[in-house]
Amino acid sequence: MNQVENLPFKTINVYIERGFLEEILEQILSNLKNLSKETQGEFNQVFRKYVTVLGFRNPLHAPRPLQIKAFANAFEEKEEIIPFTLSIWASVNKNLANDVLDWLKSKKWNDLELQRGYEDSLGFTNDWPENQSLESISEKFQESNPDSAFSKDEIMLMILWVAGRLPT
Repeated sequence: MNQVENLPFKTINVYIERGFLEEILEQILSNLKNLSKETQGEFNQVFRKYVTVLGFRNPLHAPRPLQIKAFANAFEEKEEIIPFTLSIWASVNKNLANDVLDWLKSKKWNDLELQRGYEDSLGFTNDWPENQSLESISEKFQESNPDSAFSKDEIMLMILWVAGRLPT
């Protein structure tokens, strides 16, 4: 068995196509008002710190398409924004996040989290279960949750995020 190593948060970009990344960032920006005032304030602070939109001192005042492109660039380039972004995404999609958390617990996975901070973690681990692909785990989740309205990509990303592990 391989030694467990920590992989940088940026490694998740290998598993996310740019178009899908932009979709989840759109979900976040569209649903911010549904989150607590505290979370909204924290998001605004992080967004202003890490996202740059040319021509705008405050990227929150830029048109939505420009915000999404700049947010995606920051996500792909800046390690620090990834855990915050995916924690917010899990909050926006709390039903899926809780379903994935409960399902992975029932499969005896450990070290599961819905929220991760950059300071709290060194990234993802590479201790993925042997002989199990992300696709097969996602399919098993979908079989256990046939009424789920989430896409295969959303389910796979949530599994990666909640598990805090990446396949190697």
